[in-house]
Amino acid sequence: MMYKSILLASDGSDYSFRAAKEALNFRSEESVITVLSVLETEAVKYDFLQDEPGEKDIKEKHIKVLQPITELYDSNNVNYQLRLESGNPIRKVVAIANEGTYDVVVIGSRGLNAFQEMMLGSVSHQVTKKSKIPVVIVK
Repeated sequence: MMYKSILLASDGSDYSFRAAKEALNFRSEESVITVLSVLETEAVKYDFLQDEPGEKDIKEKHIKVLQPITELYDSNNVNYQLRLESGNPIRKVVAIANEGTYDVVVIGSRGLNAFQEMMLGSVSHQVTKKSKIPVVIVK
């Protein structure tokens, strides 16, 4: 199935890179993939306390984490855009997925934060439960 507007939730993990590759199978030439990266609020606070980076530094870290995906998409002439957010990843992904702009969410089955996954359940599982649009989970 082809989708016009794809939301790719990415945290920079190998699983999210696999999801980025899989998203290529759901697009047409007119499709736009929005690569969403949500930096956890606690991680942002920690960075500020440790290094006191500016907003520019945080944005650069975000973009660096997404670099393998942007390189993949650039080399495949994919029409994509980056959306950088901060906050709770589950709440942000669900809220953005449900705002009515996207046709599908593509997300990896596991992310970078193993402790949070153990305690709260995976982000992909929570997004699947709370999303009003289809969710593709990539292993």
